[in-house]
Amino acid sequence: MITVRANSACLIFLPALLLIFSLSVRANAPDIELQRVNGEKQPMSDYIGRGKWVVINVWSPTCSACVRELPHLESFRKKHEDNVIVLGLTIDYPSFAYGRIDIINDFLKKQPLHYPLFLADLKLASAVIGNRLVAIPLIAIFHPDGKVLARWPGNIDTREIEDFMANYKDYVPDDDLSSGFE
Repeated sequence: MITVRANSACLIFLPALLLIFSLSVRANAPDIELQRVNGEKQPMSDYIGRGKWVVINVWSPTCSACVRELPHLESFRKKHEDNVIVLGLTIDYPSFAYGRIDIINDFLKKQPLHYPLFLADLKLASAVIGNRLVAIPLIAIFHPDGKVLARWPGNIDTREIEDFMANYKDYVPDDDLSSGFE
């Protein structure tokens, strides 16, 4: 029989190890603070890199393709609320300037969305998704560790998001094959 005794060094080491692991999980989250449509400022790292998949929708209430996609994203959010976070970044369209709160609030009165919405412009949205924003609507998918894995400009069927997450088992952060594609 083997007996294992924990000494005080192990008891100190374990919490330190857990802290290092939790910090490394959030290491890839964009360090960007955005204003929510309710006026509060919040960092994206409050959501990204916290152990859940994150789907970010970059959209505008004046973009007809964006508006058509919203009910599908809302259904997706409800279906996956235990393991996926959906966030919206609203920008002004067609200028790609900072989102206009008056237009967004008028839109939300007619079509409420039940996930966090943030105001952004071309520069801020590009920083969050880790690549220059070239079109809206755009979906960016972040791995639970915070690394952005996919960016889809244009309308997307939410089944494609589900298939991507379900079949993305070979993810290795910062592997040699993916370098240069960011």
